[in-house]
Amino acid sequence: MLNIMLILAILIFLIYTLYDQFGMDRLKGKTLVKVRLKKQAKLDTAIFIGLLLLLIYQAYLQGEGIASLSLFLLAGCVLLSLYAAFIRSPVLILKKAGFFFANLYFEYDKIRAVNLADGNVIVIDLKNGKRLLALVADPQDTERIVAFFGGYKDQSRKQHKEG
Repeated sequence: MLNIMLILAILIFLIYTLYDQFGMDRLKGKTLVKVRLKKQAKLDTAIFIGLLLLLIYQAYLQGEGIASLSLFLLAGCVLLSLYAAFIRSPVLILKKAGFFFANLYFEYDKIRAVNLADGNVIVIDLKNGKRLLALVADPQDTERIVAFFGGYKDQSRKQHKEG
């Protein structure tokens, strides 16, 4: 039963990986801007991998051993976890009618406000009250996102015209 659950988990993760790497770019029209975001789940993944290794070690100490297929599948889970946390980067994909964030699609008409916070954080407030925080990895990408959403409101230009 454990092996079946591990195989299902690995298959679901592989399908997710294909969607993440190739699907979002092809869905909902042409990609206008694609920006890498900061990785955030490194500590959680390290804890998960530690727990898997502890499980293998405990089975070894108790003399029960682990079937070779189970050991192989657990090693696959460790490798997939390493990929998800340390190799793969989350992305913000801006399309014509909406954007992908955290692998979910949001339409632009659902946005109430877009703001730039300190530390290259794009804050997207949705009309339903949810707030999305996109931690942009590269400051130059922040400029691209701001330009895409209409740029900065130039207060100095307005004040200069009034004065």
